[in-house]
Amino acid sequence: MYQSLSLDKIRQKIDSLDNQIHDLLLERADLIMAISEEKKKAGIQIVQPAREARMIRRLMARHRGPLPEETIVRIWRELVSSVSLLQTGLSVAVYTPSHTPEYWDMARDYFGTVLPMERVPSPQVALQKVKDGTITFAVLPYPGVKGNVDDESWWTDLIKLCLDQEGLSVIQRLPYGEKENFDFHQHPALVVAKAGFGESDDDRSLIGAISDVAISRDVIERAIREAGKEINQLIIKDNNLLLDVTGHIGIAKPEFQHWAGLLKSIGFNQITPIGGYPAPLTYHNE
Repeated sequence: MYQSLSLDKIRQKIDSLDNQIHDLLLERADLIMAISEEKKKAGIQIVQPAREARMIRRLMARHRGPLPEETIVRIWRELVSSVSLLQTGLSVAVYTPSHTPEYWDMARDYFGTVLPMERVPSPQVALQKVKDGTITFAVLPYPGVKGNVDDESWWTDLIKLCLDQEGLSVIQRLPYGEKENFDFHQHPALVVAKAGFGESDDDRSLIGAISDVAISRDVIERAIREAGKEINQLIIKDNNLLLDVTGHIGIAKPEFQHWAGLLKSIGFNQITPIGGYPAPLTYHNE
């Protein structure tokens, strides 16, 4: 079969680049395993979504050309999961209601193709597995999203676990990135783990609260508005409240104390951070 010399040279260049890329991947994997070993020795958690988010943002800032941004993110997510996460024995439980099978796909996109994943019959089973340490991550529906009516109550259990200092928290939101016209009501998910919620410099935090009496949405929203604060989402179930707010708000930070004081002033008597997630990427290219 005839091939022009220029085409042959281009293919030879591609073959050479493939070899270089493979060599670099092998070197990167060795370095990641060395880091994982040092983390174990120092008692540092293996999973660090904040560090990963900063890395991806740095790559996106320098990205150019026709290769889609989603492809770059997918490649790096595969690298993260297939080396450090797989080699340290981590695993994922995914709750996938019959009407939203997308949760499995979103979890696979984020955790990669090699990390062990299993379906669980309910969010409560997933939380229990994370609490017991039999599973590392639980992928659960973002509360309050249209169509998730039968799946909303799991976050009230998480609030209680956080108040009991069980060490669980939300550490990520899926999908990891979204198109500019992304509709939030297209069934996003949250990732829960027995790990800390790190600071990535552009974050969203979740605050949970419990009251002994019913407090209306109007009262809560008015208090927040009068305090000059803003929220991304507000979800109420029975006497439980979930706030999604901008910024990294840990229990030791003054901003959390401000929120706690505000919520106590309108009748909530138990308030706790329940984690959060790095602000999702927005993909700009078509």
